[in-house]
Amino acid sequence: MLNKTAEMSQVHDSETLEDRVVEILSRLPPKSLMRFKCIRKSWCTLINSPSFVAKYLSNSVDNKLSSSTCILLNRTQMHVFPDQSWKYETLWSMMNLSNYSDEHNLLYDFKDLNIPFPTEDHHPVQIHSYCNGIVCVITGKSVRILCNPATREFRQLPASCLLLPSPPEGKFQLETIFEGLGFGYDYKAKEYKVVQIIENCEYSDDERRYYHRIALPHTAEVYTTTANSWKEIKIEISSKTYQCYGSEYLKGFCYWLANDGEEYILSFDLGDEIFHIIQFPSRRESGFKFYNIFLCNESIASFCCCYDPKNEYSTLCEIWVMDDYDGVKSSWTKLLTVGPLKGINENPLAFWKSDELLMVSCDGRVTSYNSSTKKLSYLHIPPILNEVRDFQAVIYVENIVPVK
Repeated sequence: MLNKTAEMSQVHDSETLEDRVVEILSRLPPKSLMRFKCIRKSWCTLINSPSFVAKYLSNSVDNKLSSSTCILLNRTQMHVFPDQSWKYETLWSMMNLSNYSDEHNLLYDFKDLNIPFPTEDHHPVQIHSYCNGIVCVITGKSVRILCNPATREFRQLPASCLLLPSPPEGKFQLETIFEGLGFGYDYKAKEYKVVQIIENCEYSDDERRYYHRIALPHTAEVYTTTANSWKEIKIEISSKTYQCYGSEYLKGFCYWLANDGEEYILSFDLGDEIFHIIQFPSRRESGFKFYNIFLCNESIASFCCCYDPKNEYSTLCEIWVMDDYDGVKSSWTKLLTVGPLKGINENPLAFWKSDELLMVSCDGRVTSYNSSTKKLSYLHIPPILNEVRDFQAVIYVENIVPVK
């Protein structure tokens, strides 16, 4: 015991002052670090160094002692003016939900963020993916942005190499349509990547009517932060696939809920740059439909709903979790049954504290459903004057990973 104490003392004594400064700085919030960068040139160099960024990232991801869950909220409202012109306004906020909340008291605080996105009046800002404190958003017709809300940094990506700037005219002219976007970290190349899926079609008549539409094979492209450019990659999915949404990143893979007449999960290995198709468990016979995917306790999960046959205004819901996915094969386990619920949107926002489901009611209010007590708790979020058109939530961990 004495020898072990002596060894620990030697390790502690071997720490330099710089080691201790690094350890202290790596525990501070990003806002404080951004201020410290202006105090000393040596601190600025240290905070910007890849080794410090990696240490900060490791500390934040592995912080099991955190007393709260941080959720990034994206809300959009539409302003209509007396002359009937209109524009979208986007409001980003951080909500910290206390992990000490119980069935009687839901404890949380709330703050708005001011991020100067380059926006277009008639297009909202939409979050499409999240990884290591960075969110990938679309604003406008074709603007893709990587943004770190904690540091207020953002990077606008170059134009797609596959998406055409505007729909063509006439028959048998290629039309490209945005289908899905994913973002994550490639552990092999040690860099961040964005993957984009494009739907292609043409029309057999000059008026380009829908029933003369000819579906063509999908295409895809990958953007790498190191090269700061896009390149085309191979994708083989049904030309009938018309939706790839709800992108999630987990352990080197991007995932989307896709639909070609049947719901399935499309995954993308960021290292090998290969797409895979994952089948859902069969629930159609019971009248259930899979509506979206989300992260649940370090796993991919899906929300599956059907209307209560006893009450058409109520919804029965299930949460299914994907187990043991190796890039090709997967298995599913039903985690819990939710409801029946009245007046609740079938697309949940986030899963937090292992048993709380953040949801939106049909009247636009945010609520947290406790799966253990079956209780709904409504959250008071500072109101927006007009109707909320889009509501997104991401379980967020603040970080200093640079995007510029």
